[in-house]
Amino acid sequence: MLKNRAPVAAPAAVVGIPKLLHAGEVARLAGLHKTTVLQAVRRGEIKASRTVGRSVRIALSDAAAFLLSRGISLTLSHAAPAEPRALVVLTEHAEVHRRFGDILPPLWKLVPHRGLYDDLLTVGLHPPAAIVVDLDLLGLNPLAILKSLRAHAVLGIVPIMAVSQFDATLAGALAHGAVIALRASESSNWRSAFATLE
Repeated sequence: MLKNRAPVAAPAAVVGIPKLLHAGEVARLAGLHKTTVLQAVRRGEIKASRTVGRSVRIALSDAAAFLLSRGISLTLSHAAPAEPRALVVLTEHAEVHRRFGDILPPLWKLVPHRGLYDDLLTVGLHPPAAIVVDLDLLGLNPLAILKSLRAHAVLGIVPIMAVSQFDATLAGALAHGAVIALRASESSNWRSAFATLE
């Protein structure tokens, strides 16, 4: 659905603008929902590449062409990087959430933890850039959560990182849609994993 958008000035010199934009950044510039931009990518209306973690990256020139097709000129001020990427951690354990907060790279922000059930109910309201699923849950089946996330109309494209103490559980997570599966005891490796989601 289109958002209200103000007229944009003529293009300025392309200096200091990131060469590759996230789908969310293009959506913000176009006044569209991120899902609309991702659907345009799938239809071939926007040329895009994908990272190892399957995140969409759109070249500045392709973003400008798409925006121009909607009557929007790309300027320096409007192409400034978007706000930090949101990370939702679906866990029953506040300690797991805290540990992700400790290692999160600067371009990311951790969505506050309100408890697993509340987080599951609200995660689709403001889709994050990535989701972590703690596989060592007691109250719910984590593989069922992964399956539900992958089947969701909006969240199905969000990359998922899974963490567990058990190797067998990690293998199951990869089979159910997680793009990264890491041992819970090796939080030193978590930070580098975010590079594959960017």
